[in-house]
Formats: sequence, C-alpha cells, structure tokens
Amino acid sequence: MRPRLVATQLRRSGFQARLSRSVMRPSEKVCMNNVILYLMGFAGTGKLTIAKAILARSPFLLVDNHCINNVVFSLIDTDGNGPLPPSVWENVGKVRSIVFNTIRYLSKPARNFVLTNVLVEGDDEDEKVFQEVRALATARGAAFLPVRLIIAPEELARRVVSPQRQALLKSRNPDEALRMAREHQVYIPKDEDYVELEVTKLSPADAAEQILAEVRQRFRL
Repeated sequence: MRPRLVATQLRRSGFQARLSRSVMRPSEKVCMNNVILYLMGFAGTGKLTIAKAILARSPFLLVDNHCINNVVFSLIDTDGNGPLPPSVWENVGKVRSIVFNTIRYLSKPARNFVLTNVLVEGDDEDEKVFQEVRALATARGAAFLPVRLIIAPEELARRVVSPQRQALLKSRNPDEALRMAREHQVYIPKDEDYVELEVTKLSPADAAEQILAEVRQRFRL
C-alpha cells in the first residue's frame, strides 16, 4: 500500500494544517490506549532516540531491538564492526519470541508499545519478523502503525560512529552503513498502511511529535 507521508515536506494534501494544530507542546502528554508503533530503519538512523522522545510525550513502553539482541550480544565478543555468526540470530529470534509472547499474554490490554528494528526490503527473514509484529498487534487488537525512517547515506555514516552506540553493543561501521543505505531500502510493508518519515534534518523531538500526531489523526485518539 502507499504510505502516509509525514516528513519535513508533507506530501499528503490537507494534512499540514491538521498537523500544525495537533502537534503537542513539549510539556503535554498524549493519552493513548493499546497502540503499537514499529520504527524501522538502518542502524544509526536514530530509531532509539526517536523512540525515547515518543516516551517523553506519551505513555509507551519501549522494546528496542537491542533490548532483545543484547541478551545474546552481551554474552559474546562483538565489536560492532564485524559480522556475526548465523547462530547468533537464531538465538535472538528465540528471545524475541519470548518478549512477544509476554506482550501478547501478560501485558495489560491498554499498554502502548514502541518497537524498533533494522528491517531491509527483500530480506525474507526481515519479512518474517515484520509479520510477527503485525500478528502481535492483531492478537492484541492494537492500533498498529509501522514507520519507515529514511535518512541520507552520508548522514547515516556520520551518526553510526557515535561513541554511545558502542556501550549499547550497536554496529559502528560507517562503510557498512554507507553500503546499506546506497544498495538497499528500509523494509516496505505489504498490504499495510504505513508512515514514511525523512529524518536527515529532522530533530528527534519533531519526529516524535509528527508520529504521535499521525497516530491521533489516523486512529482518532
């Protein structure tokens, strides 16, 4: 399906005016119930930073991809630059299944979640992961909004070497970041409406506010 575009250049007729009226002040909290946001982008895009800005504005629980990955990553020698053996991702998948099962069966029905992940278009395993999140939202009866975060390759390479990423066991290879951004696309949801947000020059606070404004407009929250 075509995305609903929410970016510094809004391309959806009439939405700019609604957005300017609905964007909250920093001190305001947005009350929502049973929403799942899925932030997708290449490593270094700023998914976690934007997610934290969303948490500062609305009562969401964060499920960052490294909350899941680092259960495994913290037990092995990873420097954030080299490739990881396939068995690592098999174990990460097991952890993710436990997390999703917990959200599905044990989390309160009204809980909101913001999930993040690196998903690449055309990757079969990433397609499966997206469908797992979609199935989770369906099982909870949640309002589900996937968000594609788009960034210029040069800006991605600049961000990915941030020292803060090393402490979180995140990838820090600028050459790999450039290659990914130039040769691949962020995953594009199939048969699912989604938002596409260009974040090269957009602050995390503005990104969070635009995403939450889209949630309110779309789901009448």
